[in-house]
Amino acid sequence: MKRRAAVLAAAGMALPLLGFAAPPLLMVVDSATQMPMARIESDRVTAGMTLELGRLLAVRLGRDLQALARPRKRLLLSLESGEAHLTCSYMPAWLPGPLQWSKAFFRQDEVLISRLDAVPPRQLRDLHGQRIGTVLGFVYPELNVALDKGLVREDAPNAEANLRKLAAGRIAHAAVSARLLSHQQRIGTFTAAIHPPLLMASLLTHCALAPSAPVSLAELNVAIDAIQRDGSLERLYQRYAPTEPSTRSNSSP
Repeated sequence: MKRRAAVLAAAGMALPLLGFAAPPLLMVVDSATQMPMARIESDRVTAGMTLELGRLLAVRLGRDLQALARPRKRLLLSLESGEAHLTCSYMPAWLPGPLQWSKAFFRQDEVLISRLDAVPPRQLRDLHGQRIGTVLGFVYPELNVALDKGLVREDAPNAEANLRKLAAGRIAHAAVSARLLSHQQRIGTFTAAIHPPLLMASLLTHCALAPSAPVSLAELNVAIDAIQRDGSLERLYQRYAPTEPSTRSNSSP
């Protein structure tokens, strides 16, 4: 057994010398994710900010990237089973499990929007007992803290469905990513008149590595440092820069 292990180890060490490429880094993305973060076709991610972020990191790690889409409830299982190695744009509280979390680095703004014919909240606690458009399976810590048992979720399969419900007058308020809102407004998919959005949270999110990931957490953090230092991350932000309406702070005026 020892001899066999030694032979296998020697063969593995010889791969780079023989010109074999390292296996690809496998990224998993929630299948409910929408542009500009991701375009999902079948079970593959074909475009979007998340895919480009994964490719930036993979290049620094000396690997190609493959990105697959899975339902949110299967994300952790996909990472635990080794089906995927990496997921990004999350907070540890959103995806509890035996994962290794990178440094916080990726900017995400979450906003609360209200129809123009509704009374806009001055702060989140003003929405106590009112229905708020949310996405099934998503965690909203700020709403949970502000409203506690007064949070009335109106779950939809994705944020775009909530925007359609808000435009149709079925709900008056919805929680949404500022980037997604801006993208939907820019392409003309969402044209409903709304109050200036209320900023719920401005976050620096993380990437998470699976227990069996072929790269270490230290290597991932070095890759993150590299894309911050050389301007690649900032250029990615600029390519998807939201043309956001001015937001209001989640506090009394």
